[in-house]
Amino acid sequence: MAGLLLPVVAAAQFSASASVESDYRFRGVSLSASRPSLRLSGNFDSPSGAYAGVSVTQAEVSQGDRYAQWLGYAGYSMPASAGKTVELGATYSHFAGSGRYDFAEAYAGLLSAHWSLRLNFSPDYFGRHVQTAYAEANGQVQLSDAVRLFGHVGLLAPLAGGDPAVPDANRPRADLRVGAGWAMRDIDVQLAWTTASRGGPFPAGYGQRRSAWTIGATYSF
Repeated sequence: MAGLLLPVVAAAQFSASASVESDYRFRGVSLSASRPSLRLSGNFDSPSGAYAGVSVTQAEVSQGDRYAQWLGYAGYSMPASAGKTVELGATYSHFAGSGRYDFAEAYAGLLSAHWSLRLNFSPDYFGRHVQTAYAEANGQVQLSDAVRLFGHVGLLAPLAGGDPAVPDANRPRADLRVGAGWAMRDIDVQLAWTTASRGGPFPAGYGQRRSAWTIGATYSF
């Protein structure tokens, strides 16, 4: 068995990155109280199609509650029709120091060179005792080797559970992100405008702006 695994391990790819953002927005909602944030990430990709990774960043899930958010993911991608790929996987978010916001999601997606579609399901979103589905579409247009335009639209829908005494938390929430990116060597810079509708089962809904311009940079090594 070890001998059979050697060619796969030898060809596997490991990568890491460090990112800084003016505002950490997750599905349109700020999880950094509209302040800058730093993220460290590590990734593993296998020629077999399997992949996995982990990242850590500072998050303020509700006002005054700040934690280190650890996000782990693992999945598998496989070729579909010409130029397209199907992926299946799962993520888990852990907020160090408090397990009450931890949550897992399973996802399935369809990807191409310029766009992707993904459907996510969580049995207990942000520990809010509510099942959710999150559908998203992403696309990009390459203007040159270095410059691209990108867009994202998503819809978070509660499926079951939740608090009937909080109507806003039990209705769908849509989010939109559009912007431009510039890549040079190992650094990628993005400028984007993000907005989200009201409501949704998010703990971080405390009087924050629903729309914001953000800028971020990622260094890969």
